[in-house]
Amino acid sequence: MRTIAFCILSAALLISSFANGATIPVSSNLQAAIDAASPGDTLQVARGVYDKITIEKSLNLVGNGAVIRAGNRDACVNIDANGVSIRGFTVRDGFYGIKLNSVSGCIVSNNTVIYCTQPGIALILSNGNTIIGNNASFNGIVGEGWYGIYLSNSNDNLITNNVAYGNGAYGINLFPSCRNNTISGNVLQGNMYGLYMFTDCSKNRIEKNDLSRNTNSGLDLRINCTDNLVINNTMQDNKVAGLTLMEDSGQNTISGNMIRGNGRYGLQIQSRSDGNTIIYNNISDSQTGIFLESSQNEIYGNTISDNVIQADDRGINRWNAKFPQGGNLWSDYQGQDAMQGPEQKAPGKDGFGDVPYRISETGIDQYPIMGVQVKQIAILAKELTPGKARVGDAVAIKAKLKSKYDLLQITARAYQDGQEAQGYCRLVLSGDFYQGDFSTALLEPGRYDIVLSAKDGRGYELQETLGEVEVTARRGFTSS
Repeated sequence: MRTIAFCILSAALLISSFANGATIPVSSNLQAAIDAASPGDTLQVARGVYDKITIEKSLNLVGNGAVIRAGNRDACVNIDANGVSIRGFTVRDGFYGIKLNSVSGCIVSNNTVIYCTQPGIALILSNGNTIIGNNASFNGIVGEGWYGIYLSNSNDNLITNNVAYGNGAYGINLFPSCRNNTISGNVLQGNMYGLYMFTDCSKNRIEKNDLSRNTNSGLDLRINCTDNLVINNTMQDNKVAGLTLMEDSGQNTISGNMIRGNGRYGLQIQSRSDGNTIIYNNISDSQTGIFLESSQNEIYGNTISDNVIQADDRGINRWNAKFPQGGNLWSDYQGQDAMQGPEQKAPGKDGFGDVPYRISETGIDQYPIMGVQVKQIAILAKELTPGKARVGDAVAIKAKLKSKYDLLQITARAYQDGQEAQGYCRLVLSGDFYQGDFSTALLEPGRYDIVLSAKDGRGYELQETLGEVEVTARRGFTSS
């Protein structure tokens, strides 16, 4: 909030100063007009194509369909003065698009910045500026460039309601040492990373951005990026992860985000990224919902649903808050809610499952939240015929299944005392049932559990016992 207030105050002061300046129409030689103008003047720039410019005084530039172009080793717009406003231009084909150099109180708004070799919009050692409503797309797609919007050693800036699509690597990149910036309401899609924060970027507010459909991750924080607030963002359909924290990026708060349908991980936290708070997020439809190779993270109040692996905890983390705040809602939790209280021993419902949800040897959610719990693959009906067979007979198996995704493989195997026996059969769909015949020819006489295994198109596997079959020896014949 401090950043937003500062930027609003700066904008108000800037507008006040412009109100006292002259309004000057420009239709040719924009740099000459800039050099001749007085601080506080407004330049109304007509349609046309203009050469690169450098602004060294507080001016207001308004582009009415104007285009600024530069060679691929030059910046199209260099801003070297505080309190500059530039809006309404198409800026393209330069080494940089719009570059702010050690300035403050500038407003860059409603520009289209495309096809630059390096960043479309860059803030270098610049604090307290507002970047709003711009389209910074298709920059850094050749050569050594990577960025739509780039901040370096820049603090207290407001980056809001911009679009950064199809850039070489990053929609928005902070590197290094960027602090107290507010990054909100941006659409960062179709890049390698939507938002990438690298090396000592702390206390930034990342809010209500669309960080989706990127070829790596929606949001990535690496190397000592700490104390950031990541709230109410959408991170879906990224190829690798919705959100990644790596290399000592701890003490961040991740709250209220929609993290859905990402290729490998919904949320990935590794490499000593300890002490993060992960609360009230919706994490769903990924190969692994939450992957933790760090410790001392707190994870509660989240809805964790329909992931092939809901959570993989390889550290020591806390998966619930104290009673009565509770843990997380797990879509595959199959426990009941008949008891209540801190130890779940008093009769009565309290909204928490009576049996803890186990993630790993050390990771346990003591108070799994009850809600819409469903199995990704469920057996609706089953039948084994006969229940008693002689060695060599076939056992007919029928099972009616319900699944969220297409089923790829359904088999039945026999187990005795927890050990798999020889032989199996594949079940095929016939009408509403999957059916197959299990041969007992390779079994010794005894009792066997017949276990169905099913795998869906997302890789989720179900193993469930269909029932027991007693296998007896044929008279005058044994399998030996």
